[in-house]
Amino acid sequence: MRNLQQQQQEQEQKVSDVVTTSSWGGGSNCIAAINLDGTPPPHITDSPDKQFDHHDENLKHDEKPGWRKFLSYVGPGFLVSLAYLDPGNLETDLQAGANHRFELLWVVLIGLIFALIIQSLAANLGVSTGKHLSELCKAEYPKYVKYCLWLLAELAVIAADIPEVIGTAFGLNILFHIPVWAGVLITGLSTLVLLGLQRYGIRKLELLITVLVFVMAACFFGEMGYVKPPAADVLKGMFIPKLSGQGATGDAIALLGALVMPYD
Repeated sequence: MRNLQQQQQEQEQKVSDVVTTSSWGGGSNCIAAINLDGTPPPHITDSPDKQFDHHDENLKHDEKPGWRKFLSYVGPGFLVSLAYLDPGNLETDLQAGANHRFELLWVVLIGLIFALIIQSLAANLGVSTGKHLSELCKAEYPKYVKYCLWLLAELAVIAADIPEVIGTAFGLNILFHIPVWAGVLITGLSTLVLLGLQRYGIRKLELLITVLVFVMAACFFGEMGYVKPPAADVLKGMFIPKLSGQGATGDAIALLGALVMPYD
């Protein structure tokens, strides 16, 4: 019994010596944990694996000026905007406009509203959980549902990529008289080039995509200034639903499907 009490006294003395003589803690009033063997825990900045670097980066990010914070989110925004600028969407819009002029603009407006709501919900889900849609489906659904979703996703990707690749090939053929088969190869090569840019940093890819989006926007504004569409017909087509022309229902479904897509 006396030996046990003596060991406890020696351990308490050792702990008190560590608290009073060691330099860790900086003399603050914060409570710090101490190992029972009398050695202080390692300081956060002394960790060899730098496990707190991510937290330090977040602190540095919070210290940035407001305009730099805004610019850091602009690049991903332009990457997301590509979902609405692919050749499949543009071809569907051009075909609907050529067949029905401004009559189906209300479908585009409704599709954009629905897409905005769905994208907002998807963004909130990703921010709150820290996972993307595939990870959440894997965690929540049984195995047979996951395989069905995977097959549907593969079919959707194939169905979405075929018109984009062929549309780009036809566009190159119309503009530069390049054969369609060569345009398909050029389109595939450009995809690999864009993916290779990620080796030099995602910001480089975001900058390139931003420049391309601005070029497309400038071309469309130039065409709008050349055509000069009547404002009254544009407003009437946006806010007065109508399906009067031949094939208008099919074109409206195509417009809605081009706007509300899984990859959007």
